[in-house]
Amino acid sequence: MTDAARQTRAILAAYQQVMTASWPDLHPEMAGRAAGWPSATADALQDELRGYLRSASKPDCGVRVFWKLAPDYKFGGCNEHFARDAGMTTTDLVGRDDFDRSLPWVFQAAKYRADDEAIVGSGHAKLDIIERQKGASGAITWVRVGKAPIRTPTGVIGVLGMYEVLDAEAGRRLFAKQSGRGR
Repeated sequence: MTDAARQTRAILAAYQQVMTASWPDLHPEMAGRAAGWPSATADALQDELRGYLRSASKPDCGVRVFWKLAPDYKFGGCNEHFARDAGMTTTDLVGRDDFDRSLPWVFQAAKYRADDEAIVGSGHAKLDIIERQKGASGAITWVRVGKAPIRTPTGVIGVLGMYEVLDAEAGRRLFAKQSGRGR
């Protein structure tokens, strides 16, 4: 098994963990295909990951997908929706980190880095979180977020995240439910 295959398998496993918690209908076929990951080649795993990213980039899908590799937490890949949020192409975003001044969320980079370090350090995912985010324009939006560690046999090598923007009503309702006020 090559390092590339191990890394891609770990990215797929983190993707599956986050997706299952918040967007279980996004790739229903993933659960059945996961059984074949241990014996799959690096190329086959990359093709499968690219297929999921393409599917999550369709116009009717609002989910953003990205991953960062430690220790520098530089973007290793993403779907087109995430790249569009960044104002870049998927290729242009790879190799940058959240502190890059050309990214619209640079003023939240310290928060994102702290989240990423906590996940990598603990090895525990943060799943199905509803939170408010302040955009570069100052506008507040609600998002559903999930992040999971990218874990290889030698340890945690990064973090995979997914999110979707919620309308204000859905954001408030889900936040109240999550915090116990909506019961």
